[in-house]
Amino acid sequence: MDKFQKYEFDTLGYIVIKNVISKDNIKKINKYLNYFENLNEDQLPHGVCYGKERKNDELYLSNIVEADKIFIDLINIPKLIKIIEYIHAGNFRLNHTYSIHRWQKGYTYLHMGPVPVHPKAIYHFKGDEMFSLLSKIVFPILNCKPEDGCFAVIPGSHKANYERPFSNHPKDNPLLIPVTAEPGDAIIFTEALTHGSFINTSGRTRRTLFYCYSVGYMPDWGNLSLKFSDNFHKRLNAQQKKIIQLK
Repeated sequence: MDKFQKYEFDTLGYIVIKNVISKDNIKKINKYLNYFENLNEDQLPHGVCYGKERKNDELYLSNIVEADKIFIDLINIPKLIKIIEYIHAGNFRLNHTYSIHRWQKGYTYLHMGPVPVHPKAIYHFKGDEMFSLLSKIVFPILNCKPEDGCFAVIPGSHKANYERPFSNHPKDNPLLIPVTAEPGDAIIFTEALTHGSFINTSGRTRRTLFYCYSVGYMPDWGNLSLKFSDNFHKRLNAQQKKIIQLK
């Protein structure tokens, strides 16, 4: 990270990196995700499953990285993995992945922030060393405007000293802002940041991928069925195997 990126991330709790996935690959990923939206759970690729019960306004697919090589290749995009390495003080692993598909009225409630203390959402910066216990890369894939229910945050809330005085609903949080990013961009943020989404009022399908990196000694979450399948490592190259390895 350069000095500006360090300052931006430390101050806001997130940064946006432009044009990390090609337009051609965005089209291919959308084709896959559109296909998955029309399958029953037992028809999904091996390892991929519903992390939550499917609803009319939301589909949550756990372990989306196992769906195809095009998702595997997102594990170690060079310019992103260097940032992840710095944010985690050099000790990190890919902990889990998922995709969120949203339709009319769907949204993600606001969650996280440093108060009260959450054991998986800790952030600090000391000297020139940054450390986030858990960080995520958000890949907007389709329809990522505020009216589509785009990713949203309360900037700087990863350093807040007071418990958030609002409810978890996005409409009740006046400090919530949309994060401007387009398909092909990547949003990197610390899990300690209060985040969620706007409400989908457009009715258009919103598709987003989440790649979640933790400190190296944190095991797979397991919750929401977020766990790599037993033979997944056999599909990875040497660097990718090292990245998912429990340290």
